[in-house]
Amino acid sequence: MDAPLPDPFSTVNGVDTETRRHAGYFFDNHRRGDPDEAVIQQTLAGEAFIRTPEARRLVPAGRAMLFTHDEPTSYGYPPEASAPYRQRYLSFRLAALRPWFDRLRGEFGPVLRMGAEGEASAVVDEIFRLYRDRAFRDRLQQAELLQQLMVALYREQVAAAQTRDPVEFGHHYLRDHFRSPVNLKEVAERCGVSREHFIRGFGKRYGEPPGEMLRRLRLEHADRMLRATQLPVQEVAVACGFADANSFCRAYRLRYGTSPGAARRR
Repeated sequence: MDAPLPDPFSTVNGVDTETRRHAGYFFDNHRRGDPDEAVIQQTLAGEAFIRTPEARRLVPAGRAMLFTHDEPTSYGYPPEASAPYRQRYLSFRLAALRPWFDRLRGEFGPVLRMGAEGEASAVVDEIFRLYRDRAFRDRLQQAELLQQLMVALYREQVAAAQTRDPVEFGHHYLRDHFRSPVNLKEVAERCGVSREHFIRGFGKRYGEPPGEMLRRLRLEHADRMLRATQLPVQEVAVACGFADANSFCRAYRLRYGTSPGAARRR
């Protein structure tokens, strides 16, 4: 008998709002529970801390900590604090959202921006309301809202990087807009730095110049389009950010050693 297919749908395990006032509030996540259970815990007032193997981070209002229930982290009320710590948490099954969750923490760490008036907070408001009213249509709606929350959190971190870290913001901007006819001067201006500063900082951090990354993203997307559609080469070129078919064909041949037409016939 075939083994049952794994359930890909993330579901909400629980939500609540709490206020803590002393250092007795402390949890060690190591072997605390199901490794597939994740928590997003948003600070509403005061602050908490989260400790990872690398460092101890404070989590003030406007931030949220992300963790699972089977990892070498701990969190709680800081011994040096005096104000009450008010928070709300959302516990959920990761399932197919694990790549999103891991990507968020891998790129931005365990403490994320989550403003009270932001898109992510609005999604959590809706999840709280539906959970407490027992009004979810089905588990698919739960999975849909949790996916929306991951996207909103990611977008909020990228937006914050525009002033905090222009080079990082530029990296995300290129990944999001490579299909548009952008150039590095325009990207650098959006980042608020000079073109030279952006190129130098980008190459040092990411190991390839931004122009090469932009060309690579466009060509990889074009290669997928050639194999998946019958669109004319000119339309593929424009859809992937190239000025015209000639420049696209030259770049494609240089990278893949063949023409777009020959690649499509294979």
